[in-house]
Amino acid sequence: MSNNAQQLTLVILAAGLGSRFGGDKQLAELGPNGETMLELSLKSAYKAGFTKAVLVIRPELAPMLDQALAGKLSDDFSCVYCLQSIDDLPLEAQAFADIAQRQKPWGTAHALWSARAHVDGPMAVINADDFYGDSAFSLLAEGLSTADDNWMMVGYPIGLTLSDNGGVNRGLCQVENGKLIDVAEWLDIRKDGAELTGTLNEQQFALTDDAVVSMTCWGFKPDIFGVIEQQFSEFLKQHGKQPKTECYLPNVVQARIDAELQSTSDWGVNVSVAQESWYGVTYPEDVQWVRSKLQETLTAI
Repeated sequence: MSNNAQQLTLVILAAGLGSRFGGDKQLAELGPNGETMLELSLKSAYKAGFTKAVLVIRPELAPMLDQALAGKLSDDFSCVYCLQSIDDLPLEAQAFADIAQRQKPWGTAHALWSARAHVDGPMAVINADDFYGDSAFSLLAEGLSTADDNWMMVGYPIGLTLSDNGGVNRGLCQVENGKLIDVAEWLDIRKDGAELTGTLNEQQFALTDDAVVSMTCWGFKPDIFGVIEQQFSEFLKQHGKQPKTECYLPNVVQARIDAELQSTSDWGVNVSVAQESWYGVTYPEDVQWVRSKLQETLTAI
């Protein structure tokens, strides 16, 4: 493990319901030895120098995660749970939220906000049900150990995030001088022979395999919580009475980027590019494909 001046914390967003998947993807055993994606990420993070993990969960997941992770983590790696609760809201915006009409929490920005009491230093933020590869966590550890206030993102060449089972949606990144400028949601990205295409604003365009996409692999400093509080409060003022709307973490990041672009600040979101494939499951039929890919990837190491 590397010796970092500050403790590096991994925040894992694990409260999702997996409605399209038909169950809790966090608990799906997809690795070559029956590992969950979450376990694989925890072990990769530990190897890269992270010493603590905060898992943002629903209450009913705790006993199942206890069982899944029992005896799997090193004694010097701290792993704690925190709950993403519907009523955990910024004080100034509580009056704008109709909690009684909500059946699920408020999205990924709210999920990270839920972890604020457990993190006081640099943090990486990932999804529980995605496979990122060892190199992503090494890049995060390296980037987060710098003394500046910049945030970071580990992106992936789009060609390493595709599925054999059909088109995918991805956040395509505009990067200038190594910093993130914009993320745009592209739909139905698929490869037909040598041709890679995707849809933006209902129009289809050609893409290149090395175009960088965001896969929820972020690195933040603690000031992210203040930015979430401000942006989430604005979100609640506009959408707090709507029972299904969600506040997404990329929108919070984009709001900070847009504000800084109007200033003379040198702050930015540094972009590193992973060179390992990303794998994730959306539908039950994806499971066998991802399982076989992980078998190939992890047994070759």
